[in-house]
Amino acid sequence: MGIVTKTGDKGTTGTLGGNRLLKSSALIELNGQIDEVNASLGYVNALIEEGIDFPKKLEIMEFIQYIQNGLYNLGTEISSGFTITRFQESHTLFLEEKIDEMTALMPVQTKFIIFSGTKSATYTHVARTVSRRCEREFVRYLLEEDIDPFPPCYKFLNRLSDFLFTLARFLNQEQGGIEVETIPWNSEG
Repeated sequence: MGIVTKTGDKGTTGTLGGNRLLKSSALIELNGQIDEVNASLGYVNALIEEGIDFPKKLEIMEFIQYIQNGLYNLGTEISSGFTITRFQESHTLFLEEKIDEMTALMPVQTKFIIFSGTKSATYTHVARTVSRRCEREFVRYLLEEDIDPFPPCYKFLNRLSDFLFTLARFLNQEQGGIEVETIPWNSEG
């Protein structure tokens, strides 16, 4: 597979269905944002790898790669106009199981937190915000294309930001980061 094709030199790109679309189209924007989420997760994994060891380190890194593969499959579904389906409800349930596993190993969160701590935890929050932005673009795309009900792959992306929030807290716990709680400001100064 060649990298340089020159077919996009006039501002268009191809889809799995063989159509050429403007690179500014909603579909291509959405796929670009999925790509950003995927790259962000790759960086999260690199930060986890270079951080201190903890019991679930390898398991978490492998699960992040599972998610990255899922995002690739998400792009395939979208690019095919949902004629190719790769996601089932079980994929979202698997994310929820991982959220529950990590949550059970942490103290209950009772206040809002400032996104801080270890490098891996802090960047996981960045990846979470990138994922949320992608999710908002996905909703716009589904509504513009009048796709109803939303496909299972959307639920997976929606749950991903919950997973990343939980993962950031878990990484802080496991790698010695400090979870800073927010302090409400007094309106009088």
